[in-house]
Amino acid sequence: MLKKTFQLLVVVLVSFTIQSNAQNVSNKDKLLSSYQTITVTKDIPYREGASDAWKLDLAMPSNFGSELRPALVIVHGGGWAGGSKSVDVYQKMMVEYAGKGYVTINVEYRLTGEAGFPACIEDVKNAVRWLRAHAGELQVDPERIGTYGHSAGAHLALMLGMTSEKDGLEGDGSFSEFSSHVNVVAAGSPPTELGRDVPMAKSVWWPIGYISAEHPPLFLIQGTEDPVVKPELTRDFVDKMKQAGAEIKYLEVEGGHDVAYSSQLKVTDPAISEFFEMHLKP
Repeated sequence: MLKKTFQLLVVVLVSFTIQSNAQNVSNKDKLLSSYQTITVTKDIPYREGASDAWKLDLAMPSNFGSELRPALVIVHGGGWAGGSKSVDVYQKMMVEYAGKGYVTINVEYRLTGEAGFPACIEDVKNAVRWLRAHAGELQVDPERIGTYGHSAGAHLALMLGMTSEKDGLEGDGSFSEFSSHVNVVAAGSPPTELGRDVPMAKSVWWPIGYISAEHPPLFLIQGTEDPVVKPELTRDFVDKMKQAGAEIKYLEVEGGHDVAYSSQLKVTDPAISEFFEMHLKP
């Protein structure tokens, strides 16, 4: 009799535990569904091959609804010879923009120590093609893709917006049936030309070689005392683009090379966010 009573007690306890766990799962799902949630996936290969640089991080809304979303491509700086998508500034931006409703990718690319120009341009173009190739799974509107970069990343972001397949910078990567073009560009401390008579200064590798009205909306941010990217070169580029009839916005902020990276974010962050909201409508 005691044995049967014990067995019955075990069955009751197990049943209670299962019901309690099910209730906890239900309560958890109910709690989390009340808030907008994002997911972050690291080191996704955007093309096959031996280079460890062909990876990106992805942050995206996971429960914001079923409608198509805009996308943002973040390109790190570092003088084309250094830097990484893992830097806190870019990771923070990636997560923040996913929270605003953008599908956001943060791109690594081959640095000049691994491959010379224009490999870095070819790589970021491949990353955009990867994004378009997976637009269906990611709920991305392929006509609402923007990009932001700082310093060397700003140069690469501008090249994404100002060049197309006919310019011969697509490289030998994957997803060649998709466009690498972006629909809007924001660039902080942007090298628009190299300004020196060296092999890397070829005009076909720099925004200055593509002055035209036939470009997407551009937003350039420049520090007044920038010792790396000379303000006079950026102003000259903006003037030439305006004379050509391009849609270009220019913000000059007091400070050095880091105005859109660290020192003046209270000014530059809202300006960049407003620019993307205007054109990409998250």
